[in-house]
Amino acid sequence: MWTSLDPKKRVIFILAAVAGFVALLGLVRVTTSPNLSLLYAGLDASSAGEVITSLEQSGVVFEVRGNAIYVDNNSRDQVRLTLASEGLPASGIAGYEILDSLSGFGTTSQMFDAAYWRAKEGELARTLVASPQITSARVHIASGSGKPFNRNNTPTASVTLSAASGSLAPSFAEAARFMVASAVNGLSPENVAVIDSASGVVVLAGDAANAASSGGLDDRAAEMRGNIERILAARVGAGNAIVEVMIDANMETQTVSERIIDPESRVVISSESQSDTDASNGSASGAVTVASNLPDGDVGGAAGQSSRNQNSNSERINYEISETLRETVRQPGEIRRISVAVLVNGQMITDDSGAQVWAPRPEQELIALRELVQSAIGFDATRGDVVTLQSMELSQPAITGTLVDETPGFLSLNAMSLVQMAVLSLVVLALGMFVLRPLLASQPSLPPLAPNENSANAQLSGPDAGNVLAIENKTPPTAVEMLRTAISERSEETNRLLQNWIEAPEKNDEVSV
Repeated sequence: MWTSLDPKKRVIFILAAVAGFVALLGLVRVTTSPNLSLLYAGLDASSAGEVITSLEQSGVVFEVRGNAIYVDNNSRDQVRLTLASEGLPASGIAGYEILDSLSGFGTTSQMFDAAYWRAKEGELARTLVASPQITSARVHIASGSGKPFNRNNTPTASVTLSAASGSLAPSFAEAARFMVASAVNGLSPENVAVIDSASGVVVLAGDAANAASSGGLDDRAAEMRGNIERILAARVGAGNAIVEVMIDANMETQTVSERIIDPESRVVISSESQSDTDASNGSASGAVTVASNLPDGDVGGAAGQSSRNQNSNSERINYEISETLRETVRQPGEIRRISVAVLVNGQMITDDSGAQVWAPRPEQELIALRELVQSAIGFDATRGDVVTLQSMELSQPAITGTLVDETPGFLSLNAMSLVQMAVLSLVVLALGMFVLRPLLASQPSLPPLAPNENSANAQLSGPDAGNVLAIENKTPPTAVEMLRTAISERSEETNRLLQNWIEAPEKNDEVSV
């Protein structure tokens, strides 16, 4: 068959065979190639090298794409567990294993304290890096344990975090500072500073109270908004009311001391009474003269009697003036004003022509809804609270795409692989049916040649010509000799026959003798 083909057909045959072989190899590769899924990404060079070395030793098929490592989807979980048992991927942060290397000989208390705090910082950094939001973390703890007699021995800490994407969320920074403060004895959250390596300081030391108050206000506003939306949805339907709540609060800490004295009111706290009586009786001699002072003077002069009575009363009363002492401590978060904005969608009504048109809600209904909103937030007019409720038409965005009603199945998840296999299969079938099959088909039989002298002018019998060639030969020629003779002597007829055979490969021309 190969010898009967001309050079052009031989080239076509070779190219078709090569194309079919390549297509078959592609089909086999697509069919047998594993479905790879992500194993690890974002590892540092040393950790990624250790993981790759372990995979090579285990004989696991893997592929490296940039800083990501992919393995077979069916064995991904098993590979992760195997690597975890080997301690891979190593984060590069040392934890409590530092203490394992310490021995009792030659280790001073200062050395042990330094290793302990280093291990504590490493364990805290590991916990932070375990979050998918964080790529790297460093923790520094300043402990005053070296000065036990210092009264102001308060530990402090700083945490440096690198977010996986964008900047660090304040809520996560607040959670990190509480986690670090809870892990260190005597460390309070306000003494922990959280720093974002990309955008700078997120939470300063000492802002714990303000941050907690701010977070509490946000939670309270969200709770109010949810309550209002639930009440309105029962009337106007879900998605037909948009609510925004703004709480104005005092974020300063105040201590107010007050002393009130009322001079009009007094209270007796003590009373003391004292009474004294003095009585005395005596005789009085005469007048004192010169003669009375002489030895023989006037001794027998006249004498008189005297008496004295004395009474004294005293009373002491102690009064206390009414006094009131007040000391008020106002923590951050005291609400000064609440503002609520509510946008309610209207309703569809039927006009005179029977068409559905939009119309705002009645004023009475809006008043009733406003009263419900005021009750939900604890409205206080003296505080300056404001509730604004309006009925407007809400624009409905155009729906793009299709709604997913069920979990994607096998066809949707492997659509691209199935398409590749189908295309390669069609290529292989097309090459086999329209190229290889016609070339490998059996050759049509050629008419025998006449042995007489007028054989050069004889014509080949076939479907196109109606002449019949007769061959009379004592020794029947072989098929190869007949073919060579036909080609050399009947070139025009042979070309016409081959042309008909090529144009109609599915038909086998019969030659009648």
